[in-house]
Amino acid sequence: MRARMARQRLTDETNPLRFRAVIEQYVLDRVVGGPQVMRAQLEHLLTLMQRDNVELHVMPVNVAVHDGLDGDFLLLDFDEAQSIGYIEYPTGAIYVQDQDQVGAYTLSADRLCAAALSVSDTADAIAARIETLTTNSED
Repeated sequence: MRARMARQRLTDETNPLRFRAVIEQYVLDRVVGGPQVMRAQLEHLLTLMQRDNVELHVMPVNVAVHDGLDGDFLLLDFDEAQSIGYIEYPTGAIYVQDQDQVGAYTLSADRLCAAALSVSDTADAIAARIETLTTNSED
């Protein structure tokens, strides 16, 4: 329920959460739920990307080495509290509160975004994948 409430805050007009993410290009090619479901998911991403508070980047396959290879991480920035890092693993999670370590993760996040496709190129890549799914499902 908390996750659903957080997702709703992405589209809250009065006080939306700011969301920035980098996803691997492979995610666009993994057709989960069939072409129609995947197409709807990708269209939803494009819709969300039109919002000022959502920034999505695709990491191209040809970027062989990048800061995300060691695993996923989240940075949580707060208006009235210190930022923290969050790293989830199969049997639990770690909250990183040391601000030097949080700074290192922030630098990694910035480098990931710089190595990935721009927001507009990401939107183009997602749109191209939607077109492929549409064309292939009509055959």
